[in-house]
Amino acid sequence: MGSLSEKIAHLPLVPGVYLFKDALGEVLYVGKASSLASRVRSYLKPDTERPRMAEMMERAVDVDTILTDTEAEALLLESTLIRQHRPHFNVMLKDDKSFPFVKLSMADEFPRLSVTRRVRDDGARYLGPFTDVKNLRRTLRELRRIFPLRTCRNFATYQKQDRPCLYYHIKRCAGPCYSRARVDPARYREMAEGLLLLLAGRNEELLAQLRAEMERAAQSRHYETAAQRRDQIRLIEYAQVPQKMVTNDPRDTDIVGIARDGARAAIAVLFVRGGRVIGKDVRIVQQAEGMDEAALLETWVSQHALARTDLPRRLLVTALPESAPVLVAALSARAGHTVEMFAPLRGRGRRLLEVTEKNAAAALAEQRIGRRKRFSPAIAALQKELGLASPPHRMICFDISNFGPDQAVAAVVASEDGQPRKGLYRRMRIHRPGPDDFAMIGEAVERYWTRVESGELPRPDLVVIDGGQGQLAAARASLDKVSTRGVEAIGLAKREELIVREGLPDLRLPRRSAGLRALQRLRDEAHRFGLEYHRKLRARARIGSALDAVPGVGPARRAKLLKAFGSVAALREANVEQVVERAQVPAALAQRVLEHLQSQEGAA
Repeated sequence: MGSLSEKIAHLPLVPGVYLFKDALGEVLYVGKASSLASRVRSYLKPDTERPRMAEMMERAVDVDTILTDTEAEALLLESTLIRQHRPHFNVMLKDDKSFPFVKLSMADEFPRLSVTRRVRDDGARYLGPFTDVKNLRRTLRELRRIFPLRTCRNFATYQKQDRPCLYYHIKRCAGPCYSRARVDPARYREMAEGLLLLLAGRNEELLAQLRAEMERAAQSRHYETAAQRRDQIRLIEYAQVPQKMVTNDPRDTDIVGIARDGARAAIAVLFVRGGRVIGKDVRIVQQAEGMDEAALLETWVSQHALARTDLPRRLLVTALPESAPVLVAALSARAGHTVEMFAPLRGRGRRLLEVTEKNAAAALAEQRIGRRKRFSPAIAALQKELGLASPPHRMICFDISNFGPDQAVAAVVASEDGQPRKGLYRRMRIHRPGPDDFAMIGEAVERYWTRVESGELPRPDLVVIDGGQGQLAAARASLDKVSTRGVEAIGLAKREELIVREGLPDLRLPRRSAGLRALQRLRDEAHRFGLEYHRKLRARARIGSALDAVPGVGPARRAKLLKAFGSVAALREANVEQVVERAQVPAALAQRVLEHLQSQEGAA
């Protein structure tokens, strides 16, 4: 480390890329900096938030640097080097799926149509990604009725043999390999360009072009060509799948949304072309500790966006990072045209970002608990609104019901992904004398959490307390006493519907917030469950006090009568035979009980 520290100390204060290497010369980490000296020197300091960097520095014995003129050039170079070396300690973006692309080999005299999962810088045109390869292939089969492009790999062989394949005979290929087909290369390329327009979502532009060609052909009395254009127009109009226009802006746009789940994050991108969403891409970040949204966005640009050949005119992101000018400069240099980056706060752009963030959250949920269970939009929204590291999949809520010092009870209800989980409901009598809401909440939380720590109950992701700052503080004191791991806790005040947070200002969510409604449902269910139990205990207390004066009725027989009838009114209306049969008591005792209750009713 001594020689490494000395080398780092003499780095220049200029932009560039740095590569940490181990004793075998293997690249461990690639990074870029606006000032190499300042950035690389920071790795010599301990970083408790990113333990992977500490491990990397233990293995590093050398650092190489490549100087650049600007930070944007450094970002472009970093992107290339990461794809080349795939360093172990770089946060690598991974596909949640291997999405297919449509490829048209436009560099060929007669472009070939194919489906691929790998995008190369080979002069071909790539469209996508598409989410369903089966539906994509089915769609392409139909579109070849309109645009009969070749799909064969062995085109030269067919051309040499001058013998077309079956697709030519069924009119799914124009037959450029067959001399008798007399395919004009210029006309064939027009078909390929038309298919590109259609797949890019620019249907109206393509239809306008075909209608103009049909009219010109008709005016020139080329009726066969006009009829072909007419048939193509009808097929396109028939094949169109209606899709809601998402924006009136004609510029191509990528919408980038980010979701987090502890140490993992997902970056989802919706591709908008010609005002329509034509595809989606999701990248998973497995080691996102210590990375904020700005760092995740920069990672996406470096490792994914700069590798693309079809960069849009603008990007919509949740928030503009400080490095936005550098990112925009690098993207513009790569794209060959100006790329703009916006962070809309309202309107259609903001709604599209929220949709993209839901896609990212769904990808994380799918990875975490499988395809059978995804986080609901309400839970994903609640995570974002509360600023939680992970979606609160399992939530519990504590509520105290008491009228005066006696018969105080606590109710605990649970939900998973916003739905009630009644198997985890619990209720308990409070031992501490009341009324003292803070002490009662503390007792209920301590007793419940003891069962969580023992493994009897599953560990929740979020604890909700029905109350304000005092109740929340009492709950936190009990959690700190028995919990071995940290857990998020909030309070929900009834009157103002304020969310009380620990160490943060109170939060007032909009009434229509899906996250707030999920909390309200949980709190109201806790109140209902606790009140139901409280009423049951009061009914038992009334019948118990009414039987205390009956000779021969002790605790055991009183419990039998309580269990059999549940209330004084029900017991009073029974006859002797019913009391004997249901409560299993002697007939003489049953007679005394009924006479005593009837005399009390007459006295009342």
